[in-house]
Amino acid sequence: MLPVLPIAENLQRCNRALCTTCKDKKAPYGCSYNDEWFLDSSASVHFASFESNFVSMTQGNYGHIEIANSKAPLFMIAIGTVLIKHEIIDPKDRTTRTVISKLLPVYCVPGMTMRFLSTGQLLQSGLSIEGTMDGSTFHDLSGDAILSVLSNLWGSIQVVRTYIIKNNVPNPMSLVTRHPDYETVYCQLGHISDEAIRHISDNTEGTKKICFPNKKHIYYSCALGKLHQCSFPENPKYSSETLGLIHSDLLELSILSYSKYKWMITFLDDYCRVSFLHKKSDAAEAIKAVF
Repeated sequence: MLPVLPIAENLQRCNRALCTTCKDKKAPYGCSYNDEWFLDSSASVHFASFESNFVSMTQGNYGHIEIANSKAPLFMIAIGTVLIKHEIIDPKDRTTRTVISKLLPVYCVPGMTMRFLSTGQLLQSGLSIEGTMDGSTFHDLSGDAILSVLSNLWGSIQVVRTYIIKNNVPNPMSLVTRHPDYETVYCQLGHISDEAIRHISDNTEGTKKICFPNKKHIYYSCALGKLHQCSFPENPKYSSETLGLIHSDLLELSILSYSKYKWMITFLDDYCRVSFLHKKSDAAEAIKAVF
């Protein structure tokens, strides 16, 4: 489950009052902000209808929504993150800034004709709301305005006008402030091979080619992983009675079993093992005698 943080950090921001690019230009919500979200106090979570609105999502069965037609409910098929570009009007000084924010978690509900923002989910995450006749503003714990909600033509319905940044880039994009060096990539990606590191720059955007050092540091885990484990020596001790000597082993399963178990322990009676080996040896000798 994704963390319940409806508005994450602002990835980009622009103060229109101070920015030379935006100064003196017409303020908020031009024609590009046509992806509307309706603020709904009765919605328990955020909803969007199209998978193309999401930059990341996890498919699954997350329940359904009852509508007027009870025989045709709408199913929540995925949960994920939506990147939105929107403008915030600070109610204190009426300045406007443009930001790009992460909205999560958002449920994908095909067949829904509108997008909904849950007032309850926003408030439960720690935000506070300030309302006026012109709309509402959500503030974070420090008191900064992070989401502006305006009244539409009917007045009683409040909407957030955004531009949804769609995930239509074929290759992943590097969002680092500086390009990582060889040691950083090698360690953070689990000590991958040099051949795999060479392909990183070819398969991501905004990443420069990684320079390989002339002398590489030898890591203990890498050297240990290339060593062969010696076989266990044979135990000269044998049991002449039942339960006289027990061999035990503890195993960890790579995935949970059907009954949700992760560990398994085995017990082997040495007397039964020796008896089985003796019977096997006697059978082999009998076969040799026949042929």
